Amino acid sequence: MARKVYKVAIIGAGPAGIAAAIYLKRAGINPLLLERKKVGGLLVNANLVENYPGFPDGISGGDLVSLFNAQLKKWKIHVTKADVRRVSRKGDLFQIFAGGSRYVSRFLILAAGTQPTRIALRGLDKIPRANVLCEIADAPDDVKGKEFLVIGGGDAAFDYALNAAKKGGSADLIIRGSGPTCIPLLLQRARKRITIRMSLRTVPVSVIETRRQIELTCRRGGREEIHNGDYLLIACGREANLRLLSPRLRSEVAAGVDGSGLSKILLAGDVKRGLHRQVGIAVGDGMAAAMQIAKLLGKEAWDEDNR
Repeated sequence: MARKVYKVAIIGAGPAGIAAAIYLKRAGINPLLLERKKVGGLLVNANLVENYPGFPDGISGGDLVSLFNAQLKKWKIHVTKADVRRVSRKGDLFQIFAGGSRYVSRFLILAAGTQPTRIALRGLDKIPRANVLCEIADAPDDVKGKEFLVIGGGDAAFDYALNAAKKGGSADLIIRGSGPTCIPLLLQRARKRITIRMSLRTVPVSVIETRRQIELTCRRGGREEIHNGDYLLIACGREANLRLLSPRLRSEVAAGVDGSGLSKILLAGDVKRGLHRQVGIAVGDGMAAAMQIAKLLGKEAWDEDNR
């Protein structure tokens, strides 16, 4: 039995992937939408989204994701749960490997977002996975009274700290530099929370688990100091999630080569934009990629009908 060949596969159901899927469905194309975790991507971590048009008072990331989900449901777009491990190309077709499954498509929209930058921290590999997080969304629902040791001083770190505080937890921001690099608005809000503290010029050195807590040893001003908490939240950088692409496809992406004919890979959202991780940008990227593919498929159908 021949394996089904999808016209378009989308890896990642964050804002970019969702926008692409909705546009394609409206254009009469049923895409394969793959997501390994929760629908919404990093948006599920956002404490408050204030720069996405249509929400004058802002909206929480979770509430915005709920609206996205409702729109997917309205258009009967199914999200396939799949942890994509590798993507290669054979002839004019993309081969997508996820667990024991293999999916085949003619076009590929890579909206897989970013992955945490690895840090050198002695003892990290011995800490239980449940206590080491890279996203606040991975924490348990009930974090009241829990202490988060947040490594990082950028927007994501402060947003995660604010989210933890909002849910009744507390946060100790471990910042290497002399000051945070987040936007001033987030800093102002963090300073108003008595459950959020900042440790500046503090360099994490090692970590151990003791009495069901995490003990983080840091170096500050030539001295060592101990920070204790329930969870270690690493938020000190992210990089484009391109590891799932075969070396050949990664080379093509790096060189800016999109392929030709009906074998095309398009990047959308955070995987493309680096530090410019904004919902509006991701949505625009997803729609632009979908429009380009719909146009090419439409031309193909026209050529077939007029031969």
